[in-house]
Amino acid sequence: MQRYRARLPVVAAVLLVAATILFVVGTTIERSQARTGERQAASTVEPSAGEPNEQAEATQGQANTTEGTEEHANAGESGEALFGINPESAGLTAAVAAVSLLLAVGLVARPGKGLLVAVAVIGLVFAALDLREGIHQANESNTGLLVIALVTGLLHLGVTMAATAGLRTPRAVATTT
Repeated sequence: MQRYRARLPVVAAVLLVAATILFVVGTTIERSQARTGERQAASTVEPSAGEPNEQAEATQGQANTTEGTEEHANAGESGEALFGINPESAGLTAAVAAVSLLLAVGLVARPGKGLLVAVAVIGLVFAALDLREGIHQANESNTGLLVIALVTGLLHLGVTMAATAGLRTPRAVATTT
């Protein structure tokens, strides 16, 4: 039994790496879809019927300039914010991925009780955020990203369970002589 308990930090590390990969894939897809949607919205500017006069051309030019500025300001932004932070930003994605991978390396190299507690708590927090993202994607009717968010959440729950199980001390085995 002790032999299997020693493997739990490695299991948690593998699950954490898998969840990190899915997280990065999901946020990348979402950013890509947001950019594609913005480009499509910008390209659907309809010209006015008939010959536009000079004033209409000037007004349309101002509108196109404003749209271009707004598109540039919001490029890659999903419009969604969590505590004032865009959860799909490239910087946040890189930071979360780096922290997750460092924790996974720590679990394999030196799986101490403090690290296991930290990983269990972080896994639970990430699972809650993945559930929130799943609800968001369900509201957006985006099935692909919904599945990615839910699978990532399940992987994070697995990380929490493996780390928590690794914390348990083995029970004394009753021996009869």
